[in-house]
Amino acid sequence: MPAPSAEPAGGNFYAEGLYCRTDVRRGVTRTRTGARLVALTSDFLIGFRRAIVDECGPAADTVFAACGRKWGGFLARRFEEEMSAFHGRPLREMPLARVQACLADLFSHHGWGNVRLDLTRHEQGLVVATVDEPIFAALSGASDRPVDSLLAGVLAGFLSGLFAQELDCVQTSCKACGEPASRFVAGLAPRLAGARAWVANGKNHDQVVAELAAVRA
Repeated sequence: MPAPSAEPAGGNFYAEGLYCRTDVRRGVTRTRTGARLVALTSDFLIGFRRAIVDECGPAADTVFAACGRKWGGFLARRFEEEMSAFHGRPLREMPLARVQACLADLFSHHGWGNVRLDLTRHEQGLVVATVDEPIFAALSGASDRPVDSLLAGVLAGFLSGLFAQELDCVQTSCKACGEPASRFVAGLAPRLAGARAWVANGKNHDQVVAELAAVRA
């Protein structure tokens, strides 16, 4: 794998014009570390989601979440390797604010949406993520139920890798359902065991978080 471009520590790994290199003749786009990128159109993504829903029926959310978790784990490992090499120090020794900024850049540059993490409930074993323009909610149109199960899986896998602990992730509000943004709560699976049912029964994000904060796990 090629070494990252030389830049002062603290620069922006995802800086436009530096992050991607495209060889038009060969039809290949790679990141600054040599990883190949694939661009997917909105029509493809909409068709892909419809195909999985039609094929899997009620199990579609489980399939999306499982696929997302696997990809999120890969993404976390690459993120840690790239950030550690680029900034010249292990990711786990970097200031939290910088890690969060880099994470937001990663998700936005890869088209998942603008992700903001809230760690104020970390001591309670909960991490809240708010996502503006989430990938499927921004494309699928109005819905009466959350549609970001793939992203929930990605966040579960990514945060599990980031915190070195197996976490689950539940979507608690969805932009496709009329909310300003999609929101998610991540934590240990036993702690989140009842959260999906609470969301299905109409509890809003704040109510679900309050319930989870009171759970002993």
